[in-house]
Amino acid sequence: QLVPLTDAIHVRGHTDDRKIGGALAQRFPTNWELAAARAARVVRLLESKGVSPKRLSAISLGPNDPVAPNDSAENRARNRRIEILLVPKAVKASSPEA
Repeated sequence: QLVPLTDAIHVRGHTDDRKIGGALAQRFPTNWELAAARAARVVRLLESKGVSPKRLSAISLGPNDPVAPNDSAENRARNRRIEILLVPKAVKASSPEA
């Protein structure tokens, strides 16, 4: 359950390295836009489930952080993904009282 946590939530969108073509290229001219849309969709879903939008960020990495070589259909499918990272809030040091 993410709602009660206080961590920031970074949603990172990824793609394979293939150039976007056809009708999809009309909506997403490059993999940057496609990865951003992937991440934004998950951010909107989390917000709809009650996660505060102040804790959410959508990040596009496009094809630049693959988990597998883009040398087969199976590997390209593995690279088309999102990652959800929980980032703890910075703990502020308490100042001594005078």
